[in-house]
Amino acid sequence: MGKSFFNIILFLFVLPSISNSQSKLFISRDLLVAYDNGTRSFDGNPGENYWQNSADYKIKVDVEPKTRLVKGSEEIVYYNNSPDTLYEIVFNIIQDLNKAETERNVKISKEAITNGVEIEKLFVNNKEADLGNSDIVERKNTLMTIILYEPLPPGSQMNFKIDWNFVIPAGKNPRMGTYDSTSFFIGYWFPQVAVYDDIDGWDKLAHNGEQEFYNDFSNYEVEISVPNTFGVWATGILQNPAEILTPEYLERYNKAHSSDSIINIVTSDEVNSGEIYKDDSKLNTWKYKANNVTDFTFAMSDHYLWDAVSLAVDDNSNRRTYIAAVYNEESEDFYEVADIARKAIHYFSNTLPAVPFPFPSLTIFNGSGGMEFPMMINDGSTPTRSRAVDVTSHETAHQYFPFYVGINEEKYSFMEEGMAEFLPFDFQEEEGKYDPKFRMIRAYERFAGQEMEMPMMIPNFHLKDWTRAYSIYFRPALAYDYLCSALGKDLFLECLQEYIKRWQGKHPIPFDFFFTFNEVSGKDLSWYWKPWFFEQGYPDLSIKNASYKNSKLEIEIEKIGSIPTPVELMITCEDSSVININKTAEVWENGDKNLIIEKETDKKPVSIILGSSSIPDSDRRNNYFFFSETD
Repeated sequence: MGKSFFNIILFLFVLPSISNSQSKLFISRDLLVAYDNGTRSFDGNPGENYWQNSADYKIKVDVEPKTRLVKGSEEIVYYNNSPDTLYEIVFNIIQDLNKAETERNVKISKEAITNGVEIEKLFVNNKEADLGNSDIVERKNTLMTIILYEPLPPGSQMNFKIDWNFVIPAGKNPRMGTYDSTSFFIGYWFPQVAVYDDIDGWDKLAHNGEQEFYNDFSNYEVEISVPNTFGVWATGILQNPAEILTPEYLERYNKAHSSDSIINIVTSDEVNSGEIYKDDSKLNTWKYKANNVTDFTFAMSDHYLWDAVSLAVDDNSNRRTYIAAVYNEESEDFYEVADIARKAIHYFSNTLPAVPFPFPSLTIFNGSGGMEFPMMINDGSTPTRSRAVDVTSHETAHQYFPFYVGINEEKYSFMEEGMAEFLPFDFQEEEGKYDPKFRMIRAYERFAGQEMEMPMMIPNFHLKDWTRAYSIYFRPALAYDYLCSALGKDLFLECLQEYIKRWQGKHPIPFDFFFTFNEVSGKDLSWYWKPWFFEQGYPDLSIKNASYKNSKLEIEIEKIGSIPTPVELMITCEDSSVININKTAEVWENGDKNLIIEKETDKKPVSIILGSSSIPDSDRRNNYFFFSETD
């Protein structure tokens, strides 16, 4: 025992120096334990001992639109693939966010206050739990913790059966809720086992309404019973369309799965015809199935239009993805959404990240705000086509991050929100006819380096409001963009694709991303990771000096701020011609604060402008140089 204790102490002192010599990045002590345990590796691959838990869900749910009552029963088989014996099981009960007494970071309207989730019955391995005994079943905020009668050993499984109900919150919540009297998007709706992972053990962060989510990859079979005038759209693949749709609409639905052109499954002339769905009984049960996904959501309406199309996303297999837009006929922008989504998926599959779209279907539902779910998107209406392109492509990009690559959104949202901002930049500019970076850059350069700005590596559940927004959206998106130019697009793509390949269906942390890029590129990118991701700072370049003698132009650039950015120079000459010089952020990799740029030219320079609208600079006043007539 003494020797073992000595080895542990030695590890705690030695490992930080080992890891830091490899990465030059600070790694917190709790994360270092994962490397010692072999679940993570310093080359960015999953460690040889990597594991993650999972579950199989079978859920039956009835929805009563008039009362907004959701009543469900679920059976769960939970698999403990960890090396640990589990003495408790933690559930997320996200609908409890709407209870009056729940602690939250966001305001919700009085009409959205509910009683949360009523757990009617709970069975653990076929033994009924005493819901009234807080020593066995504890409810606090959005968490439910069950103390197990019998511990769950490694490599074993446990069964749960839960009957429950809740009322869909009234009002237009941007993530889920009631969008008119008969249109609903229903997310975070069933008791779901929380993540137990190699980093934190049980995820016991209660949902506060601001940060997003973190779930295991699991399998779902879900039966949703609704009045026979309603359509239901959900995560996964509809298993029984012939039992639901009348022949004409079934034909259109099936045709859309192989069509490269938009099929209007339900049009404005037909939506109230009463002929779309079979009416053999008062209720229709829609059966959906989805495997290896991190969540399951559904939407329903009795008067929404339905467009659909498909696309071959993988040239090798000819695998197709089915794409649908479901919307209120008054939402003018949504008439193009299915086509926009199809173009976005083609772009993601072939250009950036140039990885075939990972899921068999995607439905964009016309609700409110903009919120992503596996194979489902909840988007509000927008006033312009460019805005529709923006929100549709951003939420579609999320299918890669965090749903294909399973990011912990509670802690590391910059790994998925920043990616979802960055990936469609070029697509948005081409398809939406606007510059998606312009306002982002202007906003970031104003906020950067201020007291309220926090580094991205601070877990985002600590952050609120604009501090959170800049940390998870703007700053990381720009960081990925300038890294792409610094490495060159081909090498950047190689790194990104390898990262996706390694971590698809798994849960990476930021260091898995950093180390994969280091390993694949063959470069130590710590010079870039540290200022952009770990440190407070701001971008500020200036023209320190310039001279022109004997047909040689020499310009000295000073990096005043700590954030490495590209260098762009526009030199106007005496004859009104212009010389452009562009350098990537890689010019700062050696840690230099000054950069000398030389240019041979017979044309006498008159002025120099440093920077452009595509590069943030927190103080542009020092970005100009004017030559005197004697120069």
